[in-house]
Amino acid sequence: MSTFQPPATSASLTMRVSAWCKPILVTSLLTLLVSGATVAAQPDRGAGVTDEIEAEFRKRNGTLFAGWNPPQAVLAITGELDGYIEPCGCTGKENQKGGLSRRQNFLQALKAAGWPVVAVDLGGQVKRFGRQAEVKYQSIADGLRQMNYSGIGFGPADLRLPAEELVAAVASVGNEPTPFLCANVGLLGLDANLTPRFRVVEIGGLRIGITAVLGDRLQKDIRNPAVEMAPARSALTDVANLMAQGDCDHQILLCWASPADTRELAADFPQFDIVVTAGGGDEPPAELPTLPSGSRLVELGHKGMFAVAIGFFPGSDKPLKSQRVPLDARWGEAHDMIQLLGSYQRQLESLGLEGLRLSAVRHPTGRRFAGSAACSECHEYAYEVWEGSSHAFALTTLEEQDPRRDSDPECLSCHVVGWAAQRFEPFEGGFLSMDKTPHLAHNGCENCHGPAAAHAAVERGDVRASATERDRLREELVLSIDTPEGRQKAVNNCLECHDLDNSPAFDFDEYWPAVDHTEGAE
Repeated sequence: MSTFQPPATSASLTMRVSAWCKPILVTSLLTLLVSGATVAAQPDRGAGVTDEIEAEFRKRNGTLFAGWNPPQAVLAITGELDGYIEPCGCTGKENQKGGLSRRQNFLQALKAAGWPVVAVDLGGQVKRFGRQAEVKYQSIADGLRQMNYSGIGFGPADLRLPAEELVAAVASVGNEPTPFLCANVGLLGLDANLTPRFRVVEIGGLRIGITAVLGDRLQKDIRNPAVEMAPARSALTDVANLMAQGDCDHQILLCWASPADTRELAADFPQFDIVVTAGGGDEPPAELPTLPSGSRLVELGHKGMFAVAIGFFPGSDKPLKSQRVPLDARWGEAHDMIQLLGSYQRQLESLGLEGLRLSAVRHPTGRRFAGSAACSECHEYAYEVWEGSSHAFALTTLEEQDPRRDSDPECLSCHVVGWAAQRFEPFEGGFLSMDKTPHLAHNGCENCHGPAAAHAAVERGDVRASATERDRLREELVLSIDTPEGRQKAVNNCLECHDLDNSPAFDFDEYWPAVDHTEGAE
């Protein structure tokens, strides 16, 4: 898909439209002209993926594109990545969905099957705020450009990033137009025209118009003076009138709003026959709902785990077909996206915790950490069990990943001692690096029992304390599963790291025997 200048016969239309919003028209080659190339019958896996892997994930997550003939064109829709640039992989990436690498291979598989593809993304690349989110947004934007996206919207968290970071990520590069667009959001002002308000794509002989909006209810929460916003309806009225001049076969609205608000906008603008909404369930519905206007409503799920493909079959009994696509292991890994992830991880390593502006926060107890080895003299059996568990090698698993992830706070928080697991920030006295705090490497005792430096110092005799104080320090660290309250506390501790994203198959009763270090259990 490449940018082209419209022919002279359409100059008057182009001049009228360009004066207001500078749309970008893009076209695509419609056929593969590779001599001797074999066109895949169905895009059901990534390149190089074996029949066995494809069969396993077809069994787990369903058959893809059953009954599809080659469409005249296919629209690939993604969004709500929420910062999940790749699956965590802690429990095996084969057990998780999502990631840019699999997405790239999915899009490539569509093209390899000879299907003309236009890719659009609702937005919502990040969910958090801070330096790591800024670096991640730039990396994701680079990845989406490499995948040749034709339209990318903005989510609220995207627009909370600093203006200079947003502009650097989404601005045009050289002669390549930006794929980012929005009808009612302007970076550095709506009149700055850093991103177009809509785009028309020619693909497979079809003209497809694409625009995006940010819902009115969400605008009040974006306190970024560099971002100018307009009411969604007034902006869409202007853009819809302009898009009508483009003789589009299909019009796509990427609407970052609740499903209810999106439905209201769709009712007001029925010319958008495909409407993509934020929110909704954890995964897209198997069949696209049809709105009263006849438009199809697309939900995407969350965390980039799914894509939705819409095939166009003009003149057939069923001119539109859809497919929910789980981005699972049947798509394999894309080399260029793995390189991009490696570059992202190297940036984090170069910045370090200080460069990422991560400051240690006070632990709720106010205490500091001793490291697991400090427990070994008095709690020999418990320490022996810990040494034989995967917890004792947690940081090593990050070091051995390709690319390695031991400089990524979002990974470190569950692989070392002394971090707030769900906030991705260190506690005072927590792990900093293998050079500075090697005794706090890996997921150790204190992540469940609490900081034990004061307790260990008293037990060693380094600090004098009364028997009452000594007993109080001991009692603070006791965690028992013999009572309903104690058991729930232990389960909650586990779920800080063994959550649905990182450990989707976690079950306390199944996992506990492998780490049961109850004194006398041997």
